[in-house]
Amino acid sequence: MRASRPETTFAVLLWLALAVLAGYANVLGSPFQFDDYNVIVNQPQVHSWASWFAAIDNGIRPLLKFSYTLNWTMGTGATGFHLANLLIHLANAWLVYRLAQAFVLQQWQTDKMRHAALLTALLFTLHPVHTEAVSYISGRSASLMTLFYLAGLHSYINGRTQGDWRSLYLFTPLLFLLALAAKETAVTFPLALLAWELCCGGRWRPALHLMWPSWAVLCIATLFFLLSDSYTDQMQRSAEFNDMQGNLATHLAGFVWLLRQWLLPLWLNIDPDLPLLSGIGDALLPLTIFIGLFVTMLACWRRRPWLSFALAWVIVQLIPLYLFLPRLDIANERQLYLAGWPLLLALSIELTLRLNVGTLRVLAAALLLTFASLTVQRNQVYGSEQSLWQDTVQKSPDKARVHNNLGHAYLLAQRHDEARREFSTALQLDPRLFQARHNLYRADEEIEKAGGTLRP
Repeated sequence: MRASRPETTFAVLLWLALAVLAGYANVLGSPFQFDDYNVIVNQPQVHSWASWFAAIDNGIRPLLKFSYTLNWTMGTGATGFHLANLLIHLANAWLVYRLAQAFVLQQWQTDKMRHAALLTALLFTLHPVHTEAVSYISGRSASLMTLFYLAGLHSYINGRTQGDWRSLYLFTPLLFLLALAAKETAVTFPLALLAWELCCGGRWRPALHLMWPSWAVLCIATLFFLLSDSYTDQMQRSAEFNDMQGNLATHLAGFVWLLRQWLLPLWLNIDPDLPLLSGIGDALLPLTIFIGLFVTMLACWRRRPWLSFALAWVIVQLIPLYLFLPRLDIANERQLYLAGWPLLLALSIELTLRLNVGTLRVLAAALLLTFASLTVQRNQVYGSEQSLWQDTVQKSPDKARVHNNLGHAYLLAQRHDEARREFSTALQLDPRLFQARHNLYRADEEIEKAGGTLRP
C-alpha cells in the first residue's frame, strides 16, 4: 500500500475529526442508559483493576471490560465514556479510509476513483445507523471489536502487498485475537480475509497459505468457547431459541430489515419489534431479496468487484454466525457498524466513476449534510432514558419489553402514574413478563407512600 504524505494524512485526520465532532458533539452530555447500568454502573468487575483482574478467568469480553475499567477509574463519568467511544469511532473511520485506499489501488480505474476513499470514510463517520454503536455507551462492544477487526485486515493487506511476514503471521492473528477479546462475533474474520482476497483478484488456495495463522486462532478460540462454561451456557440457551428452519427465516427477515435501516436510516430503533418466524414460508420476500443480492454478487465479481466485495462482506457479517447461534434480539443496528462500510465504499466508487468532480462534490456535500443532520437528531434521543424509550415505544408499540423499559425510566424520574401505565401495558402485551409485574408492584408501593390513589 502506498504511504500517504504527512500533510495528506494530517488533512484526512482533520476532516474525519471535524466530522466526528459535527455528528456527535451533542452526545457528550448524555447519561448512562439501559444496559450501561448492568455492564458498567452496577458491575463491580469494572470498578477497579483488582476486580477486573480477578474476573478475567471467566473469559467474557476481557478487553471490552478493560476499556470500561480504564474509563471508570479515570473518574470522568459518562462524559469520559462517550469521549472514548468517539475516539474509537475516529480510529475506525481512519482505518476505513486506509482500507478503501487499499481496495482502490487494486482496481484498474484507480485514477478515476481517487476521491472514493475519503468519501467512504466521511460517510462512515456520519452515517446515522452507527449511532447505536457510538452514542450508546454499551454499543462500544461493536465499535471496539471493529477497531481490532479492521486493524487486523489492514495488517494482513500490508503484509500481503509488502511481503512483511510479521504483519501476516504475527500482527494479523494478534489483532484478530484482540477483536475476539472485545466481542466474540469477530469469529468471522478469516472469512472476511478470504472475501477481500477473492474480490481483489486473488485465488483462494494461495490465500489460505497466507492466512493460516488466523484460521489457527479461530480453531483455538472455538475450542476455548466450547470449553468455557459461560459461553456454552449462552450457546445452549441460544440453540433452544428456535429450530434451524425457523432461525433461517427469522434472520433472513432481520438481514433485510438491517439493509433497509442502512439504506433509509429514518426509523432508527434501539429495540425493534421483529417477529420470530417458524418456517421459510414466512420469509419468502426476504429469501427472494437475499437470492437476488447473492446472484448480483456473483454477476459483478469480474466487472464491478467493489459491489461483489460489499455484498460478500455484509453476508459474511450478518448471516453465517446467526444461523447456528440464534439471537434473542433478532437484529440491532450496531451489527451494521462493521458490516456496512464496504457498502459505503461501493457507493463512493460508483459515484466517482459516474459523476464529474463538480457534481460529485455537490452530491457528496448533500449526502454528508443529510447524514450529519440525522445523526445529530438521533443523538438527541439519547439525552435521557425517558426520551430514548419514548422514541422506542413510538416505533415498537406492540413490544412488551419496550413499555417496561419506558415504565422503569418513568419510575426513576418519580413519574409513578405514567410508570404504572407502561407496566400495565407491558403485562397486557405479555402476561409472562415478570419484570413488568415486579416493577408494577414497585410503582404501586411508591404511589401509596406518596398518599396517592391506585387506579384500576
